[in-house]
Amino acid sequence: MSTPTKVSCSHKPDQVPLRPTTLRDVIKDCGGASVVAEALGVAVTTVYDWSRRGRVPDSDLKASGGTTYSDQLADLQSTGSLSASVIRRLGRRI
Repeated sequence: MSTPTKVSCSHKPDQVPLRPTTLRDVIKDCGGASVVAEALGVAVTTVYDWSRRGRVPDSDLKASGGTTYSDQLADLQSTGSLSASVIRRLGRRI
């Protein structure tokens, strides 16, 4: 019998990848849901809801009178790797 080979993964589940690819990654890169909620002036449950859905609210897509959560998330990132326009499109088919 052979011993199963352990496959190493460079990305651990609790770490942010070098290039965030989901809204959940962006939120982790910003310091977590509680940090994001406080910075954006929303409830932590709201941030968890965005993370679960994989996208910021539809109000962020409106040109005038919309929210600016994507812009704020882009500024909060520790890696600064995603622009607000990319964050706005995460989880959407555009």
